[in-house]
Amino acid sequence: MAIETSFIFELTDVSKRYEGHAAIDGVDLCIGQGQVVVLIGPSGCGKSTLLRLMVGLITPDSGCVLFEQEPLSLENVRSQRHRMGYVIQDGGLFPHLTARQNITLLARHLSWDDSRIHERIETLAELTSFPLAALDRYPLEMSGGQRQRVSLMRALMLDPDVLLLDEPLGALDPMIRSQLQDDLREIFSRLGKTVVLVTHDLAEAAYLADTIVLLHEGRIVQQGDLPSLIESPANDFVTKFINAQRGASILQGGAS
Repeated sequence: MAIETSFIFELTDVSKRYEGHAAIDGVDLCIGQGQVVVLIGPSGCGKSTLLRLMVGLITPDSGCVLFEQEPLSLENVRSQRHRMGYVIQDGGLFPHLTARQNITLLARHLSWDDSRIHERIETLAELTSFPLAALDRYPLEMSGGQRQRVSLMRALMLDPDVLLLDEPLGALDPMIRSQLQDDLREIFSRLGKTVVLVTHDLAEAAYLADTIVLLHEGRIVQQGDLPSLIESPANDFVTKFINAQRGASILQGGAS
């Protein structure tokens, strides 16, 4: 008897165009419950557009996006987004709000009581190794790494089914980025949630992902783990992309 696979996202023949240019061109993609999937590719390949289609910030020109077997639509997207945590490239914190106020903004909008909010904040601060004493600081009073932890806590505040992150570590210096990569992998493991993450860094993708999805010119050219991309590239572009990423030989040894 066949076991039915549970997909949290199902994209079928999805396309999105801007001024005649196909940002996403006929993409089919299924993301399973509890998977960590990393979207990667060169600048302009469509990876951030694909993430925004999943979170319902934009709608496809053609094709269908299912979230937990239900099509995303203008009628349901607001309620569905409450089940998704989303972290944008620069964190997107409101500079006039403290860390605590940024994290709890949506929970307060949904009329959570103070005790529930307090308990959730303490849980998230422990999860992300964020000091409780810094919760009343404003974004400009925090380090880049602390701001990204606050953005992650805000995305997780409602305990969403899925976490979507658009190059969350891209603006950080290498030391902080490396520490946060370690932290993210531990957090993903502890939570067991479905995660979709965009990056341009192959080493980061290999370190965090169960599955790497490589895009080029709005299309998926290959998906799998790093060894499969290196050993069985789908075409010349895959090989060129991997070779262009410095340290690919080290990655090959570290991915086993």
